[in-house]
Amino acid sequence: MAYRKVYFRIHTEGYVSGWSSDSDKAAFKEESRRLFKSLGWTLTLGHNGCCDTVTKGQQDLYLHPSSFSGVLDEDNIQSLQEQLSKAQAFRCYHVDCYEEYRDLSDEGYRAELETKRDEITGYILEKCRTKRSNLYVVAPVAEKFEVRRLYDKDRRNQIGKQFVAGLMAQLLQKGWLVSAKTSQGEGIRTAADKERGARQAVTQVAGQITTEGQPSPPEKASKRKKPPAPSL
Repeated sequence: MAYRKVYFRIHTEGYVSGWSSDSDKAAFKEESRRLFKSLGWTLTLGHNGCCDTVTKGQQDLYLHPSSFSGVLDEDNIQSLQEQLSKAQAFRCYHVDCYEEYRDLSDEGYRAELETKRDEITGYILEKCRTKRSNLYVVAPVAEKFEVRRLYDKDRRNQIGKQFVAGLMAQLLQKGWLVSAKTSQGEGIRTAADKERGARQAVTQVAGQITTEGQPSPPEKASKRKKPPAPSL
């Protein structure tokens, strides 16, 4: 079963950038609530300026009069679009599908990251390689390995962050990464061969660093500093 971030593009009578009348607003709310309840969705009424939300299992939608957005089972997208297209106070004229969300537990996520440990390590070392020893990467470096999960819809993604933080801490301890305070915050770079020593040499990989910072005086690079908070 695959889930997608979706936007059902909605045309609602009496709504452009705001409501033209209270009667149009009431008609939209009445029909949208009735339709989703009839399809077995659970309704949560909006308050303090927020719109209604509906949920069904792992699926959820935010019912704005210009788009119904949320995470939906791919198998249900077409049938729901057909139902929305029949409405009177509003109609669905298009659907946009974006990133995939997976039904993956914390244990499953950790296990999947563990199988990619060597790949993630190599990627970090490549992305943190700088042209000079006084340049440090301050941007997140492992976002490509992020897994969007149904449990992490708010993007906290603590499992991924903890895994990468632990991995980078090991690389700092081994001397494969070097960290320092920079004018843009805590930064890291891949250690040069002479810094690691002959036994810890890592194959040189050509890579481009897009975000670099210079150490703020009088701070100097230290292998013992904690790595910056990673983002996966």
